Amino acid sequence: MAIDFNGALTLADQAILSNDPLVKEITKSLHKTWNAIKDIPFTTSPSLRQVGQRYVNSGIPTPNWTGINSEPVAVKGKPKSYEEQMYLLRNKITVDHVLLDQPNNIIDPVEAQVQMYLEGFAYDFNDKFINNDPTSNVAGNSVDAFPGLAYRLNNPNQYDIPSEMIIDSTADIQLATLLTNSSTATSLQGIGAANRMIADIQKLLDNMNAPDGDGVVFYMSELTKRQVEMAIRVMGIGAGFDITQDSFDRPVEKYKNATVRVVGRKADGTTPIISNSLTISTVAGSNANTSQIYAVRYGSGYVTGWQSGPFKPQYLGLSKENGIMHNILFDWGCGLWIPHVRAIGRINVRVQA
Repeated sequence: MAIDFNGALTLADQAILSNDPLVKEITKSLHKTWNAIKDIPFTTSPSLRQVGQRYVNSGIPTPNWTGINSEPVAVKGKPKSYEEQMYLLRNKITVDHVLLDQPNNIIDPVEAQVQMYLEGFAYDFNDKFINNDPTSNVAGNSVDAFPGLAYRLNNPNQYDIPSEMIIDSTADIQLATLLTNSSTATSLQGIGAANRMIADIQKLLDNMNAPDGDGVVFYMSELTKRQVEMAIRVMGIGAGFDITQDSFDRPVEKYKNATVRVVGRKADGTTPIISNSLTISTVAGSNANTSQIYAVRYGSGYVTGWQSGPFKPQYLGLSKENGIMHNILFDWGCGLWIPHVRAIGRINVRVQA
């Protein structure tokens, strides 16, 4: 079989990895991101599809109240079928065996390539998780990846999502209006805007059946998070927000029991995954100043995932076909399982001038 050299490490690549006396290590000069996959509780199953039944409000039976000696009225509930599928991610890293034996390598060439692949995976997974539109040919979208949160909420009828899971906030939390406290300030500026923003966050939690934020993670852009933090300071109280620590003593920001996260940037290190310049006519200002806050309620019966196996590189060894190339394989399948129609939601809010 012919060798696929498209992704193989070249001599030029090797020269970069070789050990110059002045180069002690390779610095990953990236806008560091985290991976949303860490939030999703995964089960392991080889199933390519999962099918379920769910009751929505229109399908529940109506109890019949009656008097003595009256016949009971037959009732029944009618569930709706739904299904999700697994999507596959497959890549390989190939390295010529002579490059592995070089005494002047700064770092093991395989390790370097695996590390950078995992960095790229984090950027891509975050973007797909929020934005993937399987019906679009725009760069970044893929028909072979799961539909993202934006696609699901933009097509609520397809996923039986109630309309109240999308909230158009009337608050204007851009910098100038948050700091407007003069006599000319409207009820949606300054403290009024801050109060409205917190009320909309709570409203979304109420609509998700999670008034205390249990199991919920909020995802937002860096700018939106800064503006929400400013809204809290403008109000002069905690407004339900707090900073706790995880089991590794890392700070975790909370609203009640819900976790607040910045979803980060795309692989270019500049473009926010959740745009800050959306045009949504129903939002205050009616112009391209809008961003979005996504909320996901994780846990059994709400949002989970299933995978074919752990996401990790598999060393296949030296090729038996050509005897010169070492092969490392990434072969992973995953699917999102969202049985509850109130498990995801979104707030559209004006954040910048």
